[in-house]
Amino acid sequence: MRRTLWKLVKSLILDRRLLSAGSLLLTLVFLDLLFLHPIVPELDVPQHFLFGFVLSEVVSKTADSIALQKLLVRRYPKRDPRRMDLLLRLAGFLVLGGLLWESTERFVFPIFGAVPDPLFSLPITLTNIDGTIDITMGAMGCLLAWYLAKPDGG
Repeated sequence: MRRTLWKLVKSLILDRRLLSAGSLLLTLVFLDLLFLHPIVPELDVPQHFLFGFVLSEVVSKTADSIALQKLLVRRYPKRDPRRMDLLLRLAGFLVLGGLLWESTERFVFPIFGAVPDPLFSLPITLTNIDGTIDITMGAMGCLLAWYLAKPDGG
């Protein structure tokens, strides 16, 4: 277990693409929070796109380190590993991303003086479509990370 965890941490830390996208994401979030959010509060499309990209990479590397993809491919033989990687990335983004982003908005952003806004409220209209756009942009970041990934899972 300890060796698997160390392998996961090492693969995340040594991935230059993941580190650069994560650093860019953190920079954009703090710049938006400090300067742009008071002026244009809904200009957060790049953050959600990069969040989807980064979280997708983390989910894929985590699933690969515990051999979850191989296990699922064996259980569902009609699925190829590339498709299974996409399904794991999307599921990880939607479940973990939703929990992580919303809890950060609710508990961390108020420390910096930002007012949290709900993910989305039904019915979706033109006045409250921001949450839907945010999820869509995150899913697009997730899809781009999957598309740019090597077919062998590396």
